[in-house]
Amino acid sequence: MIQHEVTLHINHPVDKVFAFLSDAKNLHTWQSNLIENQQLTEGTVRVGTQFREVRRTGPRQSEIRAEITAYDVNKRFATKTLTKPQVTVDYALESEAGGTRLNYKFVMVTSGIMRLLEPLIAGSMKKDNDLDFQKFKLLLERAVG
Repeated sequence: MIQHEVTLHINHPVDKVFAFLSDAKNLHTWQSNLIENQQLTEGTVRVGTQFREVRRTGPRQSEIRAEITAYDVNKRFATKTLTKPQVTVDYALESEAGGTRLNYKFVMVTSGIMRLLEPLIAGSMKKDNDLDFQKFKLLLERAVG
């Protein structure tokens, strides 16, 4: 299993951080390995909304299908994959010192050959996630109101 957590303070209000984070159109602006994303379920984003993503994983591309498992406006946003490997992503937000405290948790359950490659995969993911969240923070803190 691969786990990675990031906690950071963003000098921007919770409602603005949540709105930016939960809008799939913004993902390309801060997630470096995202190539393509598409909402598969019609309507507004809610628990049960399904989506498709194509991500760069090393020299290859991987397609995943996933769904929203938690959507509590301005508090929590979580997803899980419907394809293998099993991945859960959870974002929790709370007000902190005039801004937002964001807690991110990523868990991937591996099997087979991927289990042998866990240390390599985990190291690469941690580096990419740390850089992505630095970019996320900068984007939001530079945003107006």
